[in-house]
Amino acid sequence: MSRIFRSFKGLLFGLAMLGVACFNISSAFAAVVTGCDTDVWAALQAKAEAQIAYDSAVTRELINKPDSVLELTCFSDAAGVSAKKGGSIYSGDFTTDLQTVMPVTGGGNFNCTEIGKLWNQITTQGVDTGAPYVTFDQLVNGPLPAGAGADFTTGWKAANAANVLGAGSNLQTAVNNLQKPPALDFSKCNSSTDVLNYALNGVAC
Repeated sequence: MSRIFRSFKGLLFGLAMLGVACFNISSAFAAVVTGCDTDVWAALQAKAEAQIAYDSAVTRELINKPDSVLELTCFSDAAGVSAKKGGSIYSGDFTTDLQTVMPVTGGGNFNCTEIGKLWNQITTQGVDTGAPYVTFDQLVNGPLPAGAGADFTTGWKAANAANVLGAGSNLQTAVNNLQKPPALDFSKCNSSTDVLNYALNGVAC
């Protein structure tokens, strides 16, 4: 019985020591990790917004989507088939009546090629010189990249107007608010250890 009690006592002591060790480790870790600097966080958010604006401009240049998804479904042709052939089951062809409500095409047949047109456009414009690459400096300062196509230009100007990128934008303001590191002179450093010690701890070579 005493052996069991001693084992239980030893187990409790071990758990207590483990708890103290974990507390000390977590306390030390919490003291070191202070979280992201607010200026850095603001710059990261603004950079993400600017990147999304650029990606949207590229998409507009590469893929000219129809104004309505219904156009891709050949809805006007489907309506024509329903009006002509479906109507004949009941009171007769009502294509003329339907045309007073919406455009009806096809003459009772499917002649729509919109999906094919969109696919051909995607394949032929897969590499479009009107969707230029941009540098981070261009995102910050906002000059329109050389060779931009009409759709890309529209998206780029909209992002400028929305204060997402360019001069005076959230991105430029956030970047300007970042603390600039002090200039370091590594000319007197003789080893990589000296360089790291100087860069990380400020101990001059």
